[in-house]
Amino acid sequence: MKKLLIFSAILLFTNIGLIHPQAYNGWAFLPWNIKKDSVESLIKANKSKLSAPNALDADFKYQEMNTWLYFDSLNLLNKVHQRITFSVIQKDEAAAFYKMYKSYLIKTYGKPDHVDNNKKKKNKFMYWKLFQTRIVLNYDYKYKIIDEFGGGSYWVDVVFEAKR
Repeated sequence: MKKLLIFSAILLFTNIGLIHPQAYNGWAFLPWNIKKDSVESLIKANKSKLSAPNALDADFKYQEMNTWLYFDSLNLLNKVHQRITFSVIQKDEAAAFYKMYKSYLIKTYGKPDHVDNNKKKKNKFMYWKLFQTRIVLNYDYKYKIIDEFGGGSYWVDVVFEAKR
């Protein structure tokens, strides 16, 4: 009976994120609901993992993806948005990156709670509803004109958001 109680406690703590807090209560090296100055300190501490973004308004690049940080009205971190874009001639590279990143998310957070593959709109979505975090992965593989020169793009987009 004692072993069953210990096993149940371990299972409970694992499922609510006490053993793996980043999987449920934050993004990568940033926990949810910390002040902006604490975020800046953690970014400095993790500078070796980051690089300069190639999107003008992104905060930094992490895991090859432009990364934006969002804060609520109290200046607490509540959302992280990442995106990598590919030109029209990089459709295979976009598909390979999506496959690799999808595998990473499944390995890290388990199977998604919902998958939506809209072949007509050429969009794939995966959703995770974790204890304190929602994750949405979007692979947009539809050719689109993005500028006057006729360039097109595909992208892999992922949003991590604190549950309230």
